[in-house]
Amino acid sequence: MRIAAATLMALSLGASASGSILFDLAGVDQYGTGLNPIGSFESADPGAQIDSISLIDGVLETFSNTNTPNFADEAILAVQLADADGDSILYYFFPFPNQSAFGQFGPVNLTVDLLDAGYYIPEDGVVNAFAASVWDDGSGDPAGTWLGGVLAINLVPAPGVLAIFAGAAFTGRRRRRPRN
Repeated sequence: MRIAAATLMALSLGASASGSILFDLAGVDQYGTGLNPIGSFESADPGAQIDSISLIDGVLETFSNTNTPNFADEAILAVQLADADGDSILYYFFPFPNQSAFGQFGPVNLTVDLLDAGYYIPEDGVVNAFAASVWDDGSGDPAGTWLGGVLAINLVPAPGVLAIFAGAAFTGRRRRRPRN
């Protein structure tokens, strides 16, 4: 019973003190003319460390607007974060490296480990996510559209949550008296 109570408490605290910030990608256009906002999220955990960024079931369709196609390996996803000094940084990655073709790509699942990089939720708590293409075909039309997927900013669990999990494990391992 103690194990269940401690685990339940840890999970409920974990939902508020850690977890993931999720951005739905369905319907998001990307352009070669700059960053297109995916969304903005106000976190309850300003200053929380970022563990990783994940793309879950990402599906992208790229277009040939000017008879010169926009390739999938030109697509980027970006997130506005903070470094250890609190300075704003734009972290970006290429979800479809080595896909020098246009059309529909995915679903793809990938995770970028950022634990050792020292990135954090900005002090104002606001996390902004963007999509873009690194090549501008000059048409003014989208280079591609995300048909689906989720961009997840995964946070490091708060120390209190880890302590509760450790306590639950310790409680579960205590010695039991033999029954007579």
